[in-house]
Amino acid sequence: MLFLSLPPSGRGRRQRAAAPALRRGTEVTVIVGLLLLLRVVDGLTVITGGFIVLGFVIAEVILSARPSPSSR
Repeated sequence: MLFLSLPPSGRGRRQRAAAPALRRGTEVTVIVGLLLLLRVVDGLTVITGGFIVLGFVIAEVILSARPSPSSR
């Protein structure tokens, strides 16, 4: 959250390239944290782990999709 609240430094192209990397790093951290939390509470199975990972994969596909050009 700290990195997302920093003001832009004037480097538009470089900052745009860093945003997806920051998002993916955050996603991986959240996935690992959720899997470890499920492991601690004895709720980690192949099915629950698969649902967590699949949910984040679907979210990444949606967030990284580029809008298609209009057909005008």
